[in-house]
Amino acid sequence: MENSGQTRSERRATARAERDRAAAARARQRQRLWILGGVLALAAVIVVVIAIAASGGSDNKPAKKAGEALPGQFEANARFAGIPQSGITLGSPRAPVTMVEFADLQCPYCRQYTTQVMPTLVADYVRTGKLKMVFRNVSILGTDSTTAARVAAAAGMQNKLWPFIDIFYANQGEENSGYVTDAFLTRIAAAVRGLDVQKALSDRNLPQVDRLLNEAQTQMTVNGFQGTPSFVIGRTGGRLDALQFNSFTPAPFRQAIDAALHSASSS
Repeated sequence: MENSGQTRSERRATARAERDRAAAARARQRQRLWILGGVLALAAVIVVVIAIAASGGSDNKPAKKAGEALPGQFEANARFAGIPQSGITLGSPRAPVTMVEFADLQCPYCRQYTTQVMPTLVADYVRTGKLKMVFRNVSILGTDSTTAARVAAAAGMQNKLWPFIDIFYANQGEENSGYVTDAFLTRIAAAVRGLDVQKALSDRNLPQVDRLLNEAQTQMTVNGFQGTPSFVIGRTGGRLDALQFNSFTPAPFRQAIDAALHSASSS
């Protein structure tokens, strides 16, 4: 006889029942943990989505906070520091070779030239007094182009055109999306060291600006160019011919500049 009053089979059944209850309790605990984990994961996703939405969904847009540096701001100001600027011209007036660029500030190919080629030319030829560069701002892509060109021309009246256009290209938005607002242009202008922003904004409607932009369009037409960027190059004070290039790398531009320098030294 068993002292507990239960048969062996009854004790086994009781033990199995206890094990089953314990297993069920553990299963319920795991289920609660999975549910809690799912809730926490969902909450984390929601936080990330809210953060992305608050930042505009992109980290390559221009900085919008007052005093916050824009992409390309420091590089542009350093690039042109100490180089003579006069209106639309960059470089020494005594430079033996002149290169004129026809460009639209909204043009993505103009941006490619500015980011991939121009810095090398400025460092190797303009800063050394061999080349001066002239920027002819045309507006062939839309109203945003014209709006940008006017403030760029006004910046040129303060001899600050070149860092303005460099910073503009570094922050170029989607073509004809309406991004070229006064607020955007104010941020670009404020990033140019030494530029009087309010004066640039007020000067953009002066007759001098109209004349400058009309001259650029006329010269582009006279040269037979239909797209941007386009270039003419030659001896300063002499004939300027179209510069032929097949890539946005310094090599074809170096070749044209070196040939013009050789021609200038021989004449």
